[in-house]
Order: sequence, then structure tokens, then C-alpha cells
Amino acid sequence: MYTLSRRQFVTSGSLAAGISVATPAGGQSASLFDNNLFPAKPVNRGDTGALPPFAARVLNKAAFGPARGDIAAFENLPGGSDFGRLQNWVDEQLNPTAVDPEVDNRIAQAGFEFNTITASDAALWTQYVRSDESSVRNRPFSELDRLVYVRAAYSRWQFRELIADFWNNHLHVYSRTNNETRGFMPSYDRALRGDAAASRMFGNYFDLLLNSARNAAMMYFLDNYRNSWPSPNENYAREVLELHTLGAVENYYGAVDPATVPDNAFGERAGYTENDVFQFARALTGWGVADGDDGAPDTGAFLFRPGRHYDYSDGPIEVMDVTIASDGGENDVIQILQYLAEHFGTARFIAQKLCTRLVGDNPPESLVQSTAMEFYNRRSDVDQLREVYRHILLSPEFQNTWSEKAFRPLETMIRAWRAADIDFTPTVNRPGTSDRNRIASGINDRLEDAGQRPWNIEFPTGYPDFKAYWRGTGALISSWRLVTYLLSRRDDNSSNMADGFALNLAQQTNTLIPDANNRTPVQIGNTLALEALGFIPDAGTMVIVIQFIADQAGVFVSEPLDNGAGIDTSDLGNGNYQRIMRAAMALIILLPVGQRR
Repeated sequence: MYTLSRRQFVTSGSLAAGISVATPAGGQSASLFDNNLFPAKPVNRGDTGALPPFAARVLNKAAFGPARGDIAAFENLPGGSDFGRLQNWVDEQLNPTAVDPEVDNRIAQAGFEFNTITASDAALWTQYVRSDESSVRNRPFSELDRLVYVRAAYSRWQFRELIADFWNNHLHVYSRTNNETRGFMPSYDRALRGDAAASRMFGNYFDLLLNSARNAAMMYFLDNYRNSWPSPNENYAREVLELHTLGAVENYYGAVDPATVPDNAFGERAGYTENDVFQFARALTGWGVADGDDGAPDTGAFLFRPGRHYDYSDGPIEVMDVTIASDGGENDVIQILQYLAEHFGTARFIAQKLCTRLVGDNPPESLVQSTAMEFYNRRSDVDQLREVYRHILLSPEFQNTWSEKAFRPLETMIRAWRAADIDFTPTVNRPGTSDRNRIASGINDRLEDAGQRPWNIEFPTGYPDFKAYWRGTGALISSWRLVTYLLSRRDDNSSNMADGFALNLAQQTNTLIPDANNRTPVQIGNTLALEALGFIPDAGTMVIVIQFIADQAGVFVSEPLDNGAGIDTSDLGNGNYQRIMRAAMALIILLPVGQRR
């Protein structure tokens, strides 16, 4: 019999040297699944702002958060110090192999459910792009967004998947632009990744830019698939200059005489003008897609049409420092793209974006400048991008910065997926996979509500990468719904459990805390925090989690659940203890301190 109400102040010495725990005003217990757990304006109570452990910082900033065992694996790396272990981790992550066991096994087991991912470009075009059925045309991009989840959640090569997301946004294609993008998105994904090891994202930026430029998905998205003289389309030319290379903030000079633009410190014209946009558009005439027009094959392959190319009798093409006086055919554009890819303005623009992604929304100018120089000095190297990433990841700024970024909805979901050790391969609806598709569709719907379904933003800028954009009430509430949806999924057909998944967090908790007498709210809260975040937040923050578990279980914070009898794991649905463990895990992930990186 309790001598004090558990809704009064309680004290536990297990979390810290004495913590006073207060019940929320009104004395009402909250359930994560009735949407009453979170206040309208979340407050991070008791956050001290201290740096989390080194391994947690690395895995939350350069990966999608720690999965089961990742923190211990990092701390067991050779090196003799945090920096030495980081060097070894970076060396491995920057040299991914084509073998990715967990992802490979899941795709192999799914079989034909992911068959568009490996379909050739010609097969994608003829069987999907040209299909008369919308469900068939939509299947490639539907399979690709599910593959994004599988890769992010299960890949051994976490940095590769993180940086793939970066390039998907930097060289963005909106998957629903038209039939051509819907059906061809796996080809564009390969254009950015390169071979099975995704070596292109670790290679030279010019190669990445060129393969993006020549892909039908990009050409249809930015209207370059039938570019013809004498009426060139400026859309792609403008976006290459504004978004893919130089950027419009520091390097755009507007509608001025190009001769008035000064040189930069490297003897290059410092930026571009409106005239450069038009001149580049001239060079792009003739670039297109083999779409059956003009007697060409209908395969979706890149096709240069000389008859539509610029007539040099009207004068040379001049884009910044590049002058092309005679018809070089397809090479006219390649020459300009290479110049732009190797320009210092491009180095500076991409360095700023990479530092923003990996360090903070306002990265130190010294790091941006040194990264730009690394990018520029290696502009001819085959492993240019790999060494640029290494420069950032091994910098003191990366190692010692925390809380300068926020997890976006997709990252929040994947973090929950990895922390809860969910065993689930989402697929598109096919015979015998209805539950997997149902859950995957629910994930897509909630990610779309939160504003970050893969490949699903209409603007060529891709998804924003600034904390303030994602900290609004709408994005936060949608992220809460997304995580609680994921963690509360269950297959109601127990005879076909493999078709969906049943998250048995109660059993996981029993495994993580073998002694039933130690399964107290304090110990459970600390243990789940370590699994979800890689660290235990400050005591003032943990009070929220611990008191929630105690209230829901009807025990003191230092009292074992079920008086030491253990946590019931038999109900795989939303039974009492499953609900408590799932809710506690979601609460930890969604706390303000849990949303920082």
C-alpha cells in the first residue's frame, strides 16, 4: 500500500543525487496515443546545454542516429582517443563498398517488390514511363521513397545515406513533375550515386553535375529535354548557375554588362549576370532525350540533336570566362559545366551548404573558407568530394559543435526506427504485401503532412536545411504524429505477422534490463534514452520521462513495474506495457533535447 500518492512529489537517488519530480498541473496522466502528452509549446525543462558524449555527437550528426550497439561499436574502435576513433570511423564511412548486408538482404527478400530499382534505364522508360496505367507509371518513384527508408534505417554506410540526402536536395528533382520523372526516378538516383558503392558522391563534383545534367528526370524537371535554337529555354541554365554551382547570394550580379564584373582572387570572373544565363541557354540547345521525336529511338537516353543546336554564325557563346567561337556540339555544354564546377564561387557555395548540413546553421567562417579551399584545390581530383567530407568531419568545429541543427521530420522518423530496432521492410502494394504497403503508405502520408517525403518538394532548391524552418508548430505536430504512428504500428493478423511488423518494445526492455527488480521508471527511462539518443539528457529533462512511466504504470519512480514480476510482453498490440514503452521511447525522441544535433 502506498504511503504517499505517486502524484505527489517523489524522490529517487537512482537518476541523480536526488531529483524532485512534480506531477503536471491538474494531476492528469497523459497518454502519447491520445495526443494529449505534449503541451502546445514544448519547453525543454532543465536542459543544461552540456555536450553529449563524443560518440553520440558523431552518430547524431554524421549518421541517422545510433542503432542498437552503435555507440559501443564506435567506442571500441581503435585509435586510443576520441579523435583517433573518429578518424577510423570516417575512414570506413568514406570508403563504402558495394556490399551493404542488411539493405541487400531486405531487398533480396522482397524480390520483385523492388524490381524497378534495378531495372535498366531503357526498361524504366519503355515499361513504366510509357505505360498507359498511372499505377504502373507511379511505381518507380513509390518504390524509391520506400528504398530511402530502408537505406537510411539499415545501411551500414550511414554517412553515405546522409550525404545522398544532401545531394538529392542540392541537385533536386521533383518526382511528380510529370510521367517522365515519375517513371524514371530510379535512374536519376543512380545518376547521383554512380555504381553500387555510390562512388560518384565521393568522387569529383564535375562528374556528379554532368550525370545529373544528362539524365532525363532532370531534363524534364527543368525543361531542358527539347531545348532548341532559336528559342532556347533558360530554366535549366539559370538553375545550374543559381543552385547547382555558383549560387545567387554572393555570385549573382544581375542585369549588368559582364565586362563590369570584377575578377576574384583566383583570376576568375567573380560571378554571373543575366547575359551569362542567356548565353548558357544557347549552349544547351540541342541537348535532349531520346523520346521518339525526329525519328529518334524512344528509350529515355540522353540525345544530342545537332540540328537544334545554336548557329554560331550569330557570334560566339560567352559564359563568364568561357568563350566558344565554333560549334563543338555536345561538348559546348560540357566545357561550360566543367568551368562552373571548378570555379571558386562553386567551391564556396557548396562548402557553405556542406558545413551547414554537418556542423550548424551558421557555421564558422573559418571552416567554410578552409572547406572551400579544400574543394577548390582538389577540383581536378577523382576523390575530391571524399576529401572535402573528411576535412569537415575531422575539423574541431564538427567535433565540438552541438545543438546548432534540428532533426527534420524524415530524420526524426529514421532515428525512431533505428532506436526502436524496428524490423520492417516497406514495399509497394503487390499481392500478399497489403499490410506492408498499408504501413508504408501511412508513413508516406504523415511524412508528406510533415513536409519531407523524399523527392516530393516542387521547388528546385530541395528541402530547406535550417532549424527555424522545421521548428514551427505544424512541422513539430506532424513529426509527433509520424513517430507515434510508426512506434504504435501492429499487425492485427497474428497468423501473418511477417506481412507487417509488431514492435515488441516491452520485450526489448526486458532484454536491455535483465533483472526484473531493476525495471523501474528511472532505469527504464535512462535505458531508453541511451538507445534513442546515445546519451542520457540532464536530470531536469529526464524527470518528464520518468514521471510519465511511473504515472502510466502506477508505481513509484524507483519501484519495479509489476512489483518485480517483470514487464508483460505477451500483448503485441497496444497493451498496457507495450503502450508505455512505445510512448516513453517516442517521448524521449520528441523532447526538445532529443530533436537537437
